[in-house]
Amino acid sequence: MIEIIFRLLNILLWYFFFALGASPEDTFNFLRVISGVTVWKAMVNSPWIITFMLTTYYMYFIYCRCKELSLSRLESVMKAVQIGLMAFVAFLPLRPDFDLYKNIPQYRNIIYTLLSMKVFFWLFLLTIVVFYYLNGNSIFKRLPDLFVDFYRRNRGSIDEKTGEVREDRTETMK
Repeated sequence: MIEIIFRLLNILLWYFFFALGASPEDTFNFLRVISGVTVWKAMVNSPWIITFMLTTYYMYFIYCRCKELSLSRLESVMKAVQIGLMAFVAFLPLRPDFDLYKNIPQYRNIIYTLLSMKVFFWLFLLTIVVFYYLNGNSIFKRLPDLFVDFYRRNRGSIDEKTGEVREDRTETMK
């Protein structure tokens, strides 16, 4: 029972992080107002700091979870970089202010595409976290990998008793 409560609280905490990252401009302005920092006295005057911090944290989270699965260091880094690129788009400081964008016809399609990607990646990354807390870290082994040609993937199976990786003798097809 305690474990279920812990998992639900973690999911809620991640949902809070994702809510902050959904609109970094509003989050940044809210934090600046409640802290009483004016624009002239602020060390950082950009919502990009929220985007970079959330992206870095999510990349580190993915890297650590992949290392728990006994994936190679390179494979863990590549999955973290791939997810980091998605997180960067998901946490972009881009408001869905359609009245503003309809006056810029040459950039309208780019902005709408970015907004669509932002929503898709936001939902995808949140789904990864929810599956992790509900089903364990096997989700990270099944994550699609775009950097497959940069390294040889570990094709071995994991021994349940010892936790060691057994090598698979079949060759990968190119």
